Amino acid sequence: MRVLIRADASPTIGSGHIARCLTLARVLRKQGAQVAFACRLLPGHRLDALQAEGFEVFALAACYPDEDPQQAIESLLPWQADIAALGHALSNHPAFDWVIVDHYGLDHHWQTAARRWAPRIAAVDDLATRTYSVDLLLNQNLSGTPQAYASLLAPGCQTLLGPRFALLRDEFCCPAIEIKPKAKRVLVNFGGFDAAMQTHHAMLAMAELNELEVDFVAGADNPAWAQMQALAQSRPNWRLHSFVSDFYRLMTEADLFVGAGGGTSWERAAMGLPTICIAVSNNQQANGESMATSGSHVYLGPREHVSVEQLRQAIAFLAGNQGLRQSLAEHSRQLVDGRGAQRVAAALAGAVLQVRKASLDDAQLLFEGRNAESVRYWSLDTQVIDWQRHQDWLAASLSNPRRLLLIAEADDGPVGVLRYDLDGLEAEVSIYLLEGRLGLGWGRALLARGEAFVTTHWPQLQAITAQVLPANQPSLKLFRQAGFTQRACAFTRILKDHRND
Repeated sequence: MRVLIRADASPTIGSGHIARCLTLARVLRKQGAQVAFACRLLPGHRLDALQAEGFEVFALAACYPDEDPQQAIESLLPWQADIAALGHALSNHPAFDWVIVDHYGLDHHWQTAARRWAPRIAAVDDLATRTYSVDLLLNQNLSGTPQAYASLLAPGCQTLLGPRFALLRDEFCCPAIEIKPKAKRVLVNFGGFDAAMQTHHAMLAMAELNELEVDFVAGADNPAWAQMQALAQSRPNWRLHSFVSDFYRLMTEADLFVGAGGGTSWERAAMGLPTICIAVSNNQQANGESMATSGSHVYLGPREHVSVEQLRQAIAFLAGNQGLRQSLAEHSRQLVDGRGAQRVAAALAGAVLQVRKASLDDAQLLFEGRNAESVRYWSLDTQVIDWQRHQDWLAASLSNPRRLLLIAEADDGPVGVLRYDLDGLEAEVSIYLLEGRLGLGWGRALLARGEAFVTTHWPQLQAITAQVLPANQPSLKLFRQAGFTQRACAFTRILKDHRND
C-alpha cells in the first residue's frame, strides 16, 4: 500500500499535525506500507526530520500567489495553487492508494482534486466546520461526534470518531502513573513552537511555588526564550529544555502537567497524568471543554482569559489535592488505550485488503488460528481441534463446492479467515481474526472484502447469514455495522431484490 500524507508545520500552524501523522506513518510502515509526506517549506517545517526517519518527502513552496502569510490557522489556502505545486512535485511518480490530508486550510475542493493521485482520500480533522469530500474521516477528539458531521460528509464515508482512534506512539499503551499524596514534580509544555508564550506565562505563575520541581520544555525558537532563561537561572529546582529526545520519560516522572489542548491531551490521558489545560488556539477549545466535562482534566479556558494568578492558584490547589488528581487520572484513562494509531492503520489497510482462497499450504495457519483461545471462546464448538481432525476438515472443505474458505491478507501478513457455506440462495458466513489483529477494527473490512469475493464466486446469492452467540457483543456490533439485520442472534444481509424475478 502506498500512502501520501499532506500536512504542514509552522509557528502559526504548530507542529501537532505533523507529529500525529508521523505516528500514523510509523505504524503504516511497520505494517508494510510505503509512506511519503508533502509539506510546505514554511518556517519550522519538519521535512528534514521526516527524511531522516527514512520517509520520502516532497517540498512545496512556502508562499503561493495572492496568499496572506499572516492568515489564521483555519483560513483556507488557495487550493488550486497547492494542487499545482503538488502536481509538479509528484510528476512521474506512481499513484498512491491513499492520500491523507491533515490541514485546516485545505477543503473539499482540494480533496476532490487530489483524487488524480489516489482513488481514496482521508482527512484528519478537529473542527467539523466545512464540507468534506473524503472516503474516511478521522477526528480523535471528544467533540468529534456523528451529529457534528451529519450534514458535512458524503454517504458511505467511513468515520473514525473519538479518542479510541487517538494517534499515539506505542509507548503510550502503558500502565498508569502513580498518584502521590502531594505533587512535587511538574512538567510544562505548550507545543513545539508556543507562539503564544504560555510557557513563560506558566513560569510567572510558579515563581513563588518554591516547593515544586519543574521541567519547562520549550524550543529555543520560543519568542520568550531569553526571558525564560533569566527566570530559570536563579531557580535550581527549575529545568528549561530547548530540546528533549525522550519527552515520554519526562511525562512518566511528572506528577502534574500544565499544557495546551492539542494532541498531547491524549498522551496525558493514556498515562493518567493529571493535567491543567489551557487552549492556545480556537480549535482546542471544544475538546478542552469536552474533556473537562468528562472529568479528565482541569480546563482553565482560552489563553487570553487565564491570568497568571488564576494559573498559580490552580497549580497550587491541584498539587495538594490527591483525590482530585486520582479522579482525573481514572477518568482520563477510560478515554484511550494507546491503540488508536493501529486502528486507523487497519481502517486504511482494510480498504485494500486482499482476499484469496485457502489452500492446503494454509493448514498450519488455520490450525493455530482456529485453536486460539480468543477464537474458541466465542465459537459454537469451544473444544481444541487436534491436527488430524483439522487436516481432514480442511481437505473436505477445500473439495466441497458448497463451501468457500478465504484468507484475508494485508501488506504485513494474514489478518483473518472467512468461511461461507452455501444453502440455496443464501450463504452463512463465519469469521475470525488472527492473533494480534483483535480489537483494531479489521472485522468490518474482512466482511466487506469477503462479500465482494463471494458474490462474484456465487453470483446467484441473495443473502448472507451469520450465527452469533448472545454474549459476543463485539461480533453483534460488527454485523450490525456491516449492514446485517438481526433476528435474535441470527443476522442476514440481503444482497439482491428478486421479488420481480
